[in-house]
Amino acid sequence: MFLIYVAYFLLIKSIFVHSELFTSTTHLTHLLNTEIELSKQLETYLKKEYERLDQVEKFLNVIKDEIRQAQGNGDYYFGNPVNAYLFIKHLTVDWYTVEETVSVEISKTMGDNWLFPSFEDYTGSAVGLMRLQDTYKLNTSDIANGEISSNFKSRKLSALECYDLGRIAYTSGDFYHTLMWMQEALDHLNTEPNNTAVNKINILDHLAYATSQQGNVEHALAVTEQILSLDPDHVRARNNKDHYEELIRNKRLTAGDDAPTLDLFPAMDKLDKIDIKNQRPQDYLEERERYEQLCRQNESKLDPKRAAKLFCRYRHNNHPYLLLRPAKEEQLLDQPALYLFHDIISDKDIEEVKRLASPRLQRAIVRDSGSGTFKAAEYRT
Repeated sequence: MFLIYVAYFLLIKSIFVHSELFTSTTHLTHLLNTEIELSKQLETYLKKEYERLDQVEKFLNVIKDEIRQAQGNGDYYFGNPVNAYLFIKHLTVDWYTVEETVSVEISKTMGDNWLFPSFEDYTGSAVGLMRLQDTYKLNTSDIANGEISSNFKSRKLSALECYDLGRIAYTSGDFYHTLMWMQEALDHLNTEPNNTAVNKINILDHLAYATSQQGNVEHALAVTEQILSLDPDHVRARNNKDHYEELIRNKRLTAGDDAPTLDLFPAMDKLDKIDIKNQRPQDYLEERERYEQLCRQNESKLDPKRAAKLFCRYRHNNHPYLLLRPAKEEQLLDQPALYLFHDIISDKDIEEVKRLASPRLQRAIVRDSGSGTFKAAEYRT
């Protein structure tokens, strides 16, 4: 009987031990799923960290290259308006993006102890670049490709950088420059097959509206058709397409066309055959054309007959100081009269004047003719 109890006890114990082992194994299997999910989450986290670090590294390489070119040669480097614009852009919108990915300590240290340009400085540098484009009648493609002149070379702008310039013009209602820079952004995007920084539809959307505002309804329709070929469900493009088609119908009916059918609209593969108007808006500054022409004359060759009348001479005006060391005067233009005086001030004195003047530099202002108050003007630096 005793042996029976012992056998029964051993049987019961083996069942409980087996049950505990089975329960533990099942639990571990569930924990394995937890570990698999943890692995996935960490992989996702690392991927995002690598992307953030890659973004910081790319930005670092850009500004290090900029430092290499500008350090010790700042006046010449920043004398190029493209370099000046990109420099301001790096310290504003580009840094704003990177700042979100770096540590709080870096962001706080830079913000508390170092001077950064404002967003207004960024838009102002872009507007200044476009103003120079107009003044010297520079080709948009030449600027974007870094070939302003033989004296000013810069790196080629990306599609995103061209798009940003177009966006600044767009937000200020300057559709003249919007059209040029959005078209340039589109051209550059076509040469950047792996570019994901800017969306082609966004470029086309801005381009369509800008060209319509410049009176190119047929071109706007063709560009809108391109948008719909990429995204057939684009709501604004579908509405704009109907709008542009209606404008074209009315225009042709007014012109006496008895059958303005849709098949007469320009196909998007014939964009190069559309005559695109892009008239520069009239400026209220009456003297604008004069000073722009004067700026361009400084870089152009004068007519030989006019150049023959120009001269160089020593000028003293009977002043006691100038009798012993007269000023070196060179006439650059006759109409209007323009003179250049050489060796008036030493390089050392120039640097001292710049040092004394730098803390006093501020935005130029003009008096408003209506209110009589002073305000900043976009055509002044």
